Amino acid sequence: MSDSPPVEAPKPWRPSFGGQMGALVIGALAMIGAIVGLLAIVMAVVMFYDGPHHREAPAQVEAKVANEVFAVSEVTPLRGINLTEIVIATERSIGRGGGSYSAGEPADDRNVILLDKASGASRKVLPDNSRRILERQYLAGASGGDAAQQKPEPPFAYYLFRVRAQGGKEDVLVGDLATGRQAFLLTGLDGVDKIWMQSPTRVALLMRQGRKLQYRAIEIPALKVVVARPVEID
Repeated sequence: MSDSPPVEAPKPWRPSFGGQMGALVIGALAMIGAIVGLLAIVMAVVMFYDGPHHREAPAQVEAKVANEVFAVSEVTPLRGINLTEIVIATERSIGRGGGSYSAGEPADDRNVILLDKASGASRKVLPDNSRRILERQYLAGASGGDAAQQKPEPPFAYYLFRVRAQGGKEDVLVGDLATGRQAFLLTGLDGVDKIWMQSPTRVALLMRQGRKLQYRAIEIPALKVVVARPVEID
C-alpha cells in the first residue's frame, strides 16, 4: 500500500458574480444593436418608397356638375290672341324635386314658349334656359289709361321681360307678339321700378342704372329707344 496522498478531482469552473453581470450586459448590448440595425433597415426602405422619386401622383378627380332639370311651371292663354304662354322653370323650384315652390317662394322661371293654338307652331323667347326671368309683362296696344277703361280689355300685342344678367344686373327684352321680332334694348340695369304703356306702340320705364334714376321710352314696333332722360332726385 502506497503512502502518497489521494488526488482530488478538479472542481468545475464557475464564473464569478462580476463575470455573470458582464456577460448579461454584453448580451443586452448585442440585442439592442440588432434591434437598432433592424429599425434602420426598415426606415431606409420606407424612405425609399416614400421619396419623391418613387411617390405616385395623386389620382385625378373629375368634378361633374349635375344638369339642371326643367319642367312646365304655367300654361296660360294670352288675352285676345291665338297664343298660349308655356313657362319653363327649374324642376326643384316648383316642388317636383323638393324645391321651394311649396314654401311660398316664386318659381325659378327660365324661359317662355309661345304656342300657336291653331297650328301648333311654337318658339322660345330666350335662346336657352341659363338666365332667370325676373318679370314677364304682356302689353296691349293701348295706353295705360285707355286699356283699363276698355271693355272687354284689348288683346295683348307686345311683351317685356326683365332677365337676370351677370353681377346681379338686369337686361330688358322687348318683343312684338304678332311678328316675333324682339331685342334686348336695355342692358346692365340695377332695377326697374315702373312700366307702363305711354301710347298704343310705346312703352315707358322708370329704371335705375349706375345709381341714377332714369326714364326710358321704347317704340316697340321699331325696337328702338326713343327717349332717354335722367330723373333728378337731389
